Amino acid sequence: MEGRLIREGVRGVYFDAGGTLLYPHPSVGEVYAKVLRRWGAEIPGEPLQAAFARAWKLRSHAPKNFVDEHSEKSWWYELVRDTLRELASVEDFDGFFEDLFVTFASAEHWRVYDGARECLDALRSSGMKLGILSNWDRRLRRILAETGLDRLVDEVVISSEVGSEKPNAAIFREAARRWSFAPAELLCVGDSHYHDIAPALALGWRALLIHRHESVPPEVEVVREFSEIPERISGTRAVDQTG
Repeated sequence: MEGRLIREGVRGVYFDAGGTLLYPHPSVGEVYAKVLRRWGAEIPGEPLQAAFARAWKLRSHAPKNFVDEHSEKSWWYELVRDTLRELASVEDFDGFFEDLFVTFASAEHWRVYDGARECLDALRSSGMKLGILSNWDRRLRRILAETGLDRLVDEVVISSEVGSEKPNAAIFREAARRWSFAPAELLCVGDSHYHDIAPALALGWRALLIHRHESVPPEVEVVREFSEIPERISGTRAVDQTG
């Protein structure tokens, strides 16, 4: 469903991080290949990307009742092991994993989607509270600081810090608690119907799906570009600051 104005009553907007505001650069597979070379393995980025996508698909929808920094890092350890299982053998896998884990903590390998900053600026100018609601670990805070996104939002809610991850209701309730807003006053913007949109709607939030990859149920509110979001929410337009 596209084009409907949804601003009535919305006071705060939470954005997902990975896949919504941020994307890996040049790609997950290429970063894996770069780090593998440091550990003596030459694997092209393309098959690594495909293997990562398969491993991610299998693991990302597995429910976790509790998360913290240790469990998040363990989850990534197993996902990386699954990714490399049929492609590469690294003698010191633990050392390689630590190198990879730290590499992805830097904004060097993350980019902000085109239009995201302008969207956040426009919403802030209209008086909206803005936040980030993410299934991540504390590495996200460094990435947000290095990209400057932390200066454009009022709140950051990270799964490993609150002990719950999307789509669990607890992390959404914690996000709402921080602003003392009613569910109907909150909007979730994300790229995953499963992790972002469905749980938000189930709790009475509004929701907008950034439509990039997945099929969309007809009742879901959809945007294609960040430039659409401010007008849909607050009636304002994002200003392109690149020209």
